[in-house]
Amino acid sequence: MTQFDFQLLPQMEQLDLLYEQGTFVGKCRKGAQTCVLYQLEGFYVEVEYRVYRRIPAKLNCFRSTSLLDPYLELIDVEHLTG
Repeated sequence: MTQFDFQLLPQMEQLDLLYEQGTFVGKCRKGAQTCVLYQLEGFYVEVEYRVYRRIPAKLNCFRSTSLLDPYLELIDVEHLTG
């Protein structure tokens, strides 16, 4: 599935696909919202929740790795260096 095809789906189908086939990358806070990032077939999908994992407010699809910074800062890689 391409990013374009994914974006054509209704939001509930997008969420079902993410939960079933997406790879969880991480989560972060942006103001009062919790954002959860998934990787799906070569692109990323950020889900913004009004209430953590309950009410999705927005889905943001992208390919740019520069938008991963808020998530990468939170990943603990200490066990990989020891």
